[in-house]
Amino acid sequence: MPLYEVKRVAEEPDYSALPVFEITHFLTENAEPRARGQFFLREGIGFEFVMWCFEENPRALFHNPNDPVHTDSCMEGFVNYYPEMRELGYLSVEINANAASHSSFGTGRFTRNFVLERGLPHPRTSVEFLTIEGKPVWRARATIRLELLESLYGRSDFQSGHKMAANFYKCGDHTDAPHWGAWAKIEKLDFHAPEYFGELVVS
Repeated sequence: MPLYEVKRVAEEPDYSALPVFEITHFLTENAEPRARGQFFLREGIGFEFVMWCFEENPRALFHNPNDPVHTDSCMEGFVNYYPEMRELGYLSVEINANAASHSSFGTGRFTRNFVLERGLPHPRTSVEFLTIEGKPVWRARATIRLELLESLYGRSDFQSGHKMAANFYKCGDHTDAPHWGAWAKIEKLDFHAPEYFGELVVS
């Protein structure tokens, strides 16, 4: 099981000081496109996950909340913020290169519903296009506010040593080269598999 340290940042983060996770377990022959990310806690605001992908002209057809963005080129974070509360589950955020995102909450693929259906605000997402290592990159960002977690879990306290469970993904069901990759290794093509989630620890 992979382990990732979740750093705390007081203000605007110094990304160079934050640990990086990589999408290394692909269910396709080619481990492409390359994707990496960071996950951290902004004090008084909430969690942010940032992922970037070395990909030119990513497929991005969808624009609206909860559109099927997984069929586009997509980066995703599935996080259970309180895994000891098994009856509640994990929050998923999936983002395409238009910053359109899909976000739902529950214990599995068929036992969840959209955050918006709960009358709660959709996580804020954004995307920017960059050049890294001389190559085109698109970088997605999602902010998971403490108020949203309070509504979902009934608490939003994250002391040092707090453990969470998560997996991060890169996929593209209908891209020219369909692909499915994960941070924590999965055994079959099903991202809604919390039994394979890795561990996140708040520092």
